Amino acid sequence: MLVLGIDSSSNAATVAVVRDGELLCEYTQNQKKTHSVKMLPMIEAMLSDLDLNLSDIDVFACGIGPGSFTGVRIGGATVRGFADTLNRPCVAITSLAALYDNVKYFDGTVFALVFAREGECYTAVYENGEEIVAPCVMTIDDIVTLAKDKKCIFVGDGAIANYEILSGIENSTIAETRHNIISAGAIALLGYYKAITGDVGTSSVIAPLYLRKSQAEREYDEKHKSEDK
Repeated sequence: MLVLGIDSSSNAATVAVVRDGELLCEYTQNQKKTHSVKMLPMIEAMLSDLDLNLSDIDVFACGIGPGSFTGVRIGGATVRGFADTLNRPCVAITSLAALYDNVKYFDGTVFALVFAREGECYTAVYENGEEIVAPCVMTIDDIVTLAKDKKCIFVGDGAIANYEILSGIENSTIAETRHNIISAGAIALLGYYKAITGDVGTSSVIAPLYLRKSQAEREYDEKHKSEDK
C-alpha cells in the first residue's frame, strides 16, 4: 500500500510517501508560507524521484490542523482534488497527533502544542500512547498548571514560542528542534496504520479542524457587537 501524506498547516510545507509502513521519501521546506506555490511542485518532484505516478497512490493522508487557517485549506483542497480525481480513499490526521508521533517514545506526559496566538496554544495531551486531553485551546497558564508535578515533554511551535516559560517547569523538557516541525512522514505513517484497519473515508473526511474563529471572523463579531450597542 502506497500512502501520500501532506501537511501545510504550519510554517512547514511537507510531503511524504510511505509504502507498507516504510517511509520512502519526505520533502520538507520550513520557511515562508508560500504553500500554494510550493506544494504541487514538491509532490511532483518527490514522485518523480521515486519513479511513481500520482495514480500509483492508494491512500491520501492529510493534516487537518489545528494551525494556519489558510495553510490547512491549501493542504485539504490539494488532497481532495487528488482523491476525487483518482477515486481514492482519504485519512485525516490532526497536527497534534503528528507532533505526538515525533516524540511518542518519551516516557512521560507529552504536550503537543501548536501556537495559536499570544498566550494560547492549540493543545492535546498524551500518556502511554493514549490521548488524555483532546485537541482544544489552552492558555499557557493552564498548560503550566496541568504540567506541574509531571514528567513531561513539550513539542511543537507552541513549545518554542513559549520556551522561557515552559522550560522553567520542573521535570520538563522541550523537544529537539526537528521534532517541533510537523512531519508528512508522520502524517503518512499514521494514515497507513489507519488504512490497514479500514479506517478511511471519502475526500469529505478532509475537513479543517478549527478550534477557534479566524481573525476575520473575530473582527466581524466585534464590529457587529459595537454596532448593536
